[in-house]
Amino acid sequence: MNKWTGHGFTGKDSDVKTLESGKKIAKFTLATQSYRKDKDGNKITEWHTIIAWEKLAELCEKYVKKGTELIVEGEISYRDYTDKDGTKKYFTEIICNGIEFCGKKDEAKKDDKPANNEGQYQKAGKVTTGSLSDVSELPGNVNQGDVPDDLSDLPF
Repeated sequence: MNKWTGHGFTGKDSDVKTLESGKKIAKFTLATQSYRKDKDGNKITEWHTIIAWEKLAELCEKYVKKGTELIVEGEISYRDYTDKDGTKKYFTEIICNGIEFCGKKDEAKKDDKPANNEGQYQKAGKVTTGSLSDVSELPGNVNQGDVPDDLSDLPF
């Protein structure tokens, strides 16, 4: 399983672009603090590059500004490329599939946080808002008819 969850503050406004295909992509950094401490006794801050697609990118465009407190869920992605000088560059990014907006209500302005915490989960281009009325709507749900009665053919 490839799952990452982080709680922190954004380092800058989200950078949102629209691709030729019409899909939106948002990129921003999230600072998280570790329980580990450096040699001077200060908590270690880690910076993570977050990538959000489509509906979540639209939410980022509207609500993710520098200093926004977020909980981000996603998958770790490793990629590399060779630049024009022949130097290989490596990247580690979090491909976001869920954002939860945090912060105290009395500190936040009305427009700083989406209503009903929209953007709570996104998978395969679907964003749910609020609660689901039917468990079958959850991503990865398996209908009872899809599970074979005889499980002896499974490789484990």
